[in-house]
Amino acid sequence: MNQQTKGEPVKRRKQVIGAVLGAAAIALASVAMGAGSAGAQSSVRGVTDSEIKVSGLGFAAYYESGGQAAKALFEQVNKAGGIAGRKITYTGWADDKTTADVNLSEGRRLIDQEKVFAIVPAITPYLQVGAYANQTKTPVMGWGISAPYCDAGNKYVFGFTGCLVPNPATHPGNTWGGLVTDQLKSQGKSIKGSTAAVISENNDSGKSGLDVISATALASGQKITYGQASVPAPPATVTDYTPFVQAIMTSNGGKAPDVVYLVLSQNNVFGLGKALFQAGFKGIQTNAVGYAPQLTALANGWTAFTQFATPESTDPNMVKIISTITAGGIAKADIGQATLAGYFAADQFVQILKKVGKNLTPETYQKAAAKFKYQVPNVIGPTYYPAGFKAGSPCGELVTSNGTAWTITAPFKCYDVLTKKGSKWVPTPYPASVK
Repeated sequence: MNQQTKGEPVKRRKQVIGAVLGAAAIALASVAMGAGSAGAQSSVRGVTDSEIKVSGLGFAAYYESGGQAAKALFEQVNKAGGIAGRKITYTGWADDKTTADVNLSEGRRLIDQEKVFAIVPAITPYLQVGAYANQTKTPVMGWGISAPYCDAGNKYVFGFTGCLVPNPATHPGNTWGGLVTDQLKSQGKSIKGSTAAVISENNDSGKSGLDVISATALASGQKITYGQASVPAPPATVTDYTPFVQAIMTSNGGKAPDVVYLVLSQNNVFGLGKALFQAGFKGIQTNAVGYAPQLTALANGWTAFTQFATPESTDPNMVKIISTITAGGIAKADIGQATLAGYFAADQFVQILKKVGKNLTPETYQKAAAKFKYQVPNVIGPTYYPAGFKAGSPCGELVTSNGTAWTITAPFKCYDVLTKKGSKWVPTPYPASVK
């Protein structure tokens, strides 16, 4: 990765010693800073008069395309003149190999050795460096799929759709159930009396997910006929899904429900989803991990929930985003959630930089980001901060694969969040109800 040459600042002279000596002092200062430096140094790590230095972080095998998308946007911004005279230098992607310890060591390397101003994008379920980034006042912009995005004490860690994995859940989005209801309506099916099964994995996050997704289904008018956190979670391997299939297929008075929510990791979605189809399930089978161009054939019949619009959208804002990403060398057919996540993190970063302007420091950046609304109309958000430290943006889309292509079956839309009152989840307005 590129290294920034550091130099010694020129001391202000207390007396005038002549124009010639003054010019010589300026020349010496330029040499000290290094002829190849990106611009005059400042006391802010990763920032000069002409440069803002950033790097991506996360599991390369899954998410590095997000770094490519971020770089494509940065290059577009730089060609247009940069931000307040500064261009964004993207130094590359640091691979955390999807482990917490490596995430911490690689993140610290970026901050302490690479001297980046910010980590953009950060896409990983193990953002172990979050606390250290906060301690060193290093902005982190990414996808809020890790706990540090949900810690209001981490004032420098921001997700483009806010906090997605709070523990315990306090204000989950009423989104997935609302989108499924929209899809049922588009199929000409009655919402009144519609039924749903919710199944998740037998661990803490699975139990929390069961509670939340059951709540959004109920709030959207669906009757829950089955709700169990019963599937063994990874690294356990399930070899026979028959018991789960039988329970679901007979849960609606001996019949199958209209909808099955698979709140599962990808391997269990593959296994149970296939088993449900083999058993003759004809309703909506939906999950939150199945959308990816590479999975189109395997996902035949799946309805995937995404937090933002997908490349299947013809909205002009999405068309513009796809154009930017493809100009960076990624084919449209390869653009999935990870790629888009990198773009959105970078875009949020750029929008905040514009708000800050010339006086860029970690503190001015944090102040602007902590009271910021990020949105691309009809594509993503709005995500409001400081509400984003506690809740995710309650927006999303449903897409369904026919084996050869994905089709939007519930267009991008925003809903309420759910707030627990007593033993019930109640739809409440976002972000006003997120305290």
